[in-house]
Amino acid sequence: MDRKELINHFSKEVTDIAYWQTMTEKRYAHRTLVAFNTDWNAFVCYCQNIQASPLPAKVQTVERFIASMAPTRKLASLKRYIITIRLVHRTLALTDPCSHTQIRLLMQGYHEEKQDDSKQAEGLHADHISRLLLAFESSPNIKDIRDLAIWTVAFDGLLKRSELSNICVDDVKIDDDGFVTIQLDNKQLNLSEVTSTAFTRWLSEGLIADGYVFRRIDRHGNIGEKPLDHSSIYRVFRRAGDELGVSSKVIFSGQSPRVGAAQDLANEGATLNEIQSQGRWKSPAMPAQYIGQNSKRDKEMDKFKKDTPWDND
Repeated sequence: MDRKELINHFSKEVTDIAYWQTMTEKRYAHRTLVAFNTDWNAFVCYCQNIQASPLPAKVQTVERFIASMAPTRKLASLKRYIITIRLVHRTLALTDPCSHTQIRLLMQGYHEEKQDDSKQAEGLHADHISRLLLAFESSPNIKDIRDLAIWTVAFDGLLKRSELSNICVDDVKIDDDGFVTIQLDNKQLNLSEVTSTAFTRWLSEGLIADGYVFRRIDRHGNIGEKPLDHSSIYRVFRRAGDELGVSSKVIFSGQSPRVGAAQDLANEGATLNEIQSQGRWKSPAMPAQYIGQNSKRDKEMDKFKKDTPWDND
């Protein structure tokens, strides 16, 4: 598919993720492309409503779109819209309206206005895990047992929320010494001794013999069959912050174990490539951000405006 065909497809609502895969040369994960698609379609719908062209978009069109979304969206969402609009224009070798001073000043204003809602997830580190183990490894409470398993497994494996919620009993192997191996797609995750102990205790105490491993527990202590959703996982990690007594300015979320584990690995001397491999990131951009290598992150994020097949057309 050539550049002109892609421009035609992206000038209206995109209904097939395959177009994104073609345009970005499959450099992004499927979930990321779905998010891009949602944001782009929101912009396209807005343009259709005001009878403006989304591609190429005028600076004033982007400005009006962001202003229309700002009252009901957080700063992170507004930034994501800008990233998506910029990505489509630059990758298709069109003038990027988001690079205009007018848009930069607009976003700077929203950053100052909405900065309190843009707190990033803090890292959950090895010392946090040690303190949680000390507090809960002997607890008879079923929720404590489950949450401790979640905290340790997510940290040990640098797990994404989706990976955590999708673990099934069929993915788990326990050797004769009690060490646990979890199959994640085409990769194996070998858990440490303390994490294996917390994990197998949850399987035993929760009577988890098949289906999803990590499940909801109601107020009466009854364990359901459906997996934890992202909101439930978020609450589990917010609880970790509460139990640790961290500052109210520190926000633990489902991303926190990946952030903290990446930072701990960097402090132990691991290279960015090693961290990327261990965390199964397709690009080094996010782990680079987590460990403070912002220049590397920016370089990786900038790749999509370079070296596309039609740059020399």
